[in-house]
Amino acid sequence: MAREGLHSSNEIAKGAAEKCKSRGLPASFWIRSSRGERKASAKSGLICVTPAERRAACRSSQGYRKGMRQMKTVLLHVNRDAGQVSRLAAAIDLVRDHKGLLICLQATSWNSYVFIGDPYGASYISPEALQSVRDAENEDRQLIESRLAQEGVEWEWRRVEGSAGQALAAHATLADLVVISQPEQKDAVLPRAAPLAADLVVHIQSPSLVVPLGGKRFAPRGNAIIAWNGSAEAGHAVRLSRSLLRDAAEVHIVTVSEDKEGSSPDELAQYLARHGIEAQARRQPADDASIAEALVAAANDLGAAYIVLGAYGHSRIRETILGGVTQEMILQSPIPMILAH
Repeated sequence: MAREGLHSSNEIAKGAAEKCKSRGLPASFWIRSSRGERKASAKSGLICVTPAERRAACRSSQGYRKGMRQMKTVLLHVNRDAGQVSRLAAAIDLVRDHKGLLICLQATSWNSYVFIGDPYGASYISPEALQSVRDAENEDRQLIESRLAQEGVEWEWRRVEGSAGQALAAHATLADLVVISQPEQKDAVLPRAAPLAADLVVHIQSPSLVVPLGGKRFAPRGNAIIAWNGSAEAGHAVRLSRSLLRDAAEVHIVTVSEDKEGSSPDELAQYLARHGIEAQARRQPADDASIAEALVAAANDLGAAYIVLGAYGHSRIRETILGGVTQEMILQSPIPMILAH
């Protein structure tokens, strides 16, 4: 059914074509009518097209993309750990894909290098330890900047002192995405704790890309699944991830829990369609598995390159002590995740 003020599909087509011309877009562009996906063409009226053709046209229209939220500023956690190689690769792919800026943030916490000097509690850092840390930092910077120069992406280097969580949160204010790694098990103070990922997700407004250790490589244009339960956190994650979802080869809305909290999967599909994103809803049975395990199973079945997930619908303390979907996904998911609280 045409919207009020437009009496036919042809009028909608003509109006859309004129808008395209006035904005410097190609003569052909995409609209949605009650008859499905259509193409408004100044010459031929309405022509049915495939979803793949529609996505290709959206990608090729630079003017159209300017109106979208894009990942133009990507903040990368730099640290000599097991996840740095995969973390860097994911960040490079994103920055190249969105023609943005990569901010490499190297944070140094001195807690591990402090020595108690006397019985009265005085502490100090030995000159040898300080020089060793600085040498390692300089070596990492040289290696990473050499890689970035070869990749042909734009970057900026920032070195700060303090904990990684606090530093990333402070520098994420103007970041469109923060790239971090899945925690190593040795980093967990409690059996189910995930220090950096958990601290960061609940303290910043930007989404976080959590790259698994030794898991699947993040592919910005691969298949995507949205873990949907209708919550405010899930909705926030979707809104912040629209530019990524628009470039995904396929988008699937996956529901596991029987709990109904807010908008339905069909409502989400309609919302995404208004932004030019076609999505299919899928109900994933949990059987005897946890919700997190069911989501990972769905991601493997659908060949997902990443999962969009609303983080910590329950309090983080509750999930740390009693367990929860976010906590389990952060610790165990072999699939990259886009998280937002």
